[in-house]
Amino acid sequence: MAKKRTVSKSRSPAATKTAWRVDTLFVLQIVVAVFLITAGLIVMVGWNWNPSRFEQAVTRAIGRPRNPVNLVVAIVEFIAGVLLAAALFVPVKTRWLYVTTLVIAIVWVIRIVLARFVYADFDPFLTWLNALAGDLVLLLALWLINRKYA
Repeated sequence: MAKKRTVSKSRSPAATKTAWRVDTLFVLQIVVAVFLITAGLIVMVGWNWNPSRFEQAVTRAIGRPRNPVNLVVAIVEFIAGVLLAAALFVPVKTRWLYVTTLVIAIVWVIRIVLARFVYADFDPFLTWLNALAGDLVLLLALWLINRKYA
């Protein structure tokens, strides 16, 4: 007689994260959420939709034009941080969290490429390398959180 196949509750499409478990991934998710929220807020609060002529001249003189990509990334960072924080305290489908963290990681890779390579000033090299390492640490943290919901 053949065994009846059953679907595991953890892999069912409607599986939700309901149990609170305080472990290192829980703390890491809180820290990453706070980082993303604050990083997004810093750029959004500092963004000036109608800069003065003096500010435009200064930003052109130092070679840092207002790039709208930075604002878009900041908005995505803020929303992602809120979603990561909310996911810890509200039941959310694990599939949604998996997709959300994957999208955040992809946007973060784009940010790394733009900020550290395309618009990069490699001088001084050690400062650039330190900033790249910090970005990669956050990317690895996002990967760990993503694996948690896989």
